[in-house]
Amino acid sequence: MRYWIFLVTILVFTSSAHAEDKIVSAVSLQQVIAKVLVNNPQILAGDMEARAAVTRIRQAKQSLSPLTLKLELENFAGSGPYSGNDRLETTLSFARVLELGRKPELRESVATHEADLLKNEQDAKKLDVLAEATRRFIEVVLDQHKLEIAQSKIALIKETQAIVSKRVRLGRSPQSETRRTRIELERAKIELEHIEHELKTSRLQLSSMWGSLSPRFTSAQATLFALREPGNFKDLQTLLARNPDIVQYATRERLAAARLSLARSRGQTDIELAGGVKHFRGTSDTALVLSASIPWGTSSRARPYEEEAQLLSRVTPYNLEQRRITLHTSLYALYQEIHHAFDAVKVLRDIIIPEAELVLRDYQQGYEAGRYSLIELHTAQRTLLDARLEAAVTASNYHRNKIEIERLTGKYMARSEEEHETSK
Repeated sequence: MRYWIFLVTILVFTSSAHAEDKIVSAVSLQQVIAKVLVNNPQILAGDMEARAAVTRIRQAKQSLSPLTLKLELENFAGSGPYSGNDRLETTLSFARVLELGRKPELRESVATHEADLLKNEQDAKKLDVLAEATRRFIEVVLDQHKLEIAQSKIALIKETQAIVSKRVRLGRSPQSETRRTRIELERAKIELEHIEHELKTSRLQLSSMWGSLSPRFTSAQATLFALREPGNFKDLQTLLARNPDIVQYATRERLAAARLSLARSRGQTDIELAGGVKHFRGTSDTALVLSASIPWGTSSRARPYEEEAQLLSRVTPYNLEQRRITLHTSLYALYQEIHHAFDAVKVLRDIIIPEAELVLRDYQQGYEAGRYSLIELHTAQRTLLDARLEAAVTASNYHRNKIEIERLTGKYMARSEEEHETSK
């Protein structure tokens, strides 16, 4: 999973490192992903968290008890013969706890696996962010198609207006049909204005993915109807092993094993050693001092920690199996949806839309000749426009399902765009 992120990062710095502030006429999916990887606040925050996790590894391997300097004063400011400082005894010593059972090494191992797990989680978040950016990119493309359909609707209504005006002048149609087409035209203009606002919003939502509050592009460059027939489901199923969540479980198992080893090491008793020099003021003599401190009951106190770590280590396989079942079910549902979208778009573009165009042409000629009514002509127009809109929406659903499938299987979502760029 990290491999494709590395590839895109290299692509960022080789193709678009200095293009951030330029206003471009069209932006491709590859350019969107490059901008998101470099500028998305969530990804940048995750990188900082990953770097912080690395510093925790250095913290973990340090001794919990640093070298301690200790000064003790005895036999002074008392009563009787101890009222002065003549019998003062001063001891200067150094003390340190010797951690047995490889505790610092095991803490470092736990921190290392925690950093690896965080890195896996950050990679998963990157996948989610890139998937969301791609969905927003598709939304812009869909809104652009909606805008084209709305514009073609106005053009059709204006053509109809010309025919109606001619028939009204010749006395073949009532004046009310002129008003009816005018109403249709104004409604179409309102619809066009609404779609224009939706397109502006979707463009802003896309640019916000790389931290920009003003879109510095005019359109999204993509072929909405470039669909590929879905492959074999079994091939996709084998790719589930690359899912970020599945990859995380391997790290979680290693982390659980490291935590269990660390919990077991708590049963090893640590020894506190102290040594120094003692000074006797009365005789001006000195002597060495040495002490050792060993706590009791360490093994029994450590047993609950070990039992907890053992139980938690057994949870991971169950969670992994449940996650595999959930992923398989989700993948199968998405596979069925993408198959339906692929088949539906093919029927719409190859059969329904061409037939609807022929029907509309027949009704336009028939209305002009007086064979059909204006209502029938409007119905034929709506049939064609609805079919075009349905094709665009269904194609966008295909791409959305494709994004989800690639996210579940850990595939690089812009591979086709990258191949297109590198083949130039």
